[in-house]
Amino acid sequence: MKRRMWVLALALGLHALPPVAQAQATIKVDAEGAVGQPGPAVYPSGARLSAVAAAARVDPAAYAMGAAWLQPALQREQLRLRAGLVYELGAIRRQAMAADNAPLAEGSAAFQAWLSGRPITGRRPGAALDPGRLEVTPSDDWPVHEGDTLFYPRRPADIRVVGAVGKACRLPLVPMQDARRYLASCPSSGAADPDLIYVVQPDGAVFEQGAALWNRAAPLPLAPGAWIYVPFNRRAIAGAADDGFNHDVADFLATQTLGEEGWQ
Repeated sequence: MKRRMWVLALALGLHALPPVAQAQATIKVDAEGAVGQPGPAVYPSGARLSAVAAAARVDPAAYAMGAAWLQPALQREQLRLRAGLVYELGAIRRQAMAADNAPLAEGSAAFQAWLSGRPITGRRPGAALDPGRLEVTPSDDWPVHEGDTLFYPRRPADIRVVGAVGKACRLPLVPMQDARRYLASCPSSGAADPDLIYVVQPDGAVFEQGAALWNRAAPLPLAPGAWIYVPFNRRAIAGAADDGFNHDVADFLATQTLGEEGWQ
């Protein structure tokens, strides 16, 4: 009798143990773009970027500098950022109209409409996604999470200029040309800040570049797929927008991605 009770207790105890041997915790991560194995795949929980890149078989011709790590967990924060910028652009427009500043009123309205249509990607700017680098640089090889996507675009041949310009421009890349020289082909409007521009490289790195004679910075060449953001005059928008408004716009542009054949 005692032996039977002991066997029963042992059986119940084993049944209560976590089913480690039955199923290991897994996550689903997607890979898209210039990869040999696109689509979602299942990985062990705790898998890292290098594992996804290796399984996806990234095309050697993929544009790693413009690759994007998209994380659903970042979308809410980015949605909040875009909503705040759109609201501030509305406030800038109203203030400009009250001050009879037509260039600023028109420019802020046009940019508000453009920015409202930009997607919320969940991109994590600054992530190094080159497969070779991930293999030899453990500090760059971050864990991935359920629902993440790695996107590897093709290399584009152009850059974009947006913000306080007459019209948003898409211009051919000129190798080693300073960012400021592109403004000759996409002139700033009367709403622009005369002292600086922002450069957003395709990996999401943001740079502020002095553009006036008194603060003129060293030349800054662009990589294919970069953005130039011409900021709104910080003095003219004071009171309607936060002091960090223009930098926040550049930070939001850093979350955008390149499309499969260039721009999304």
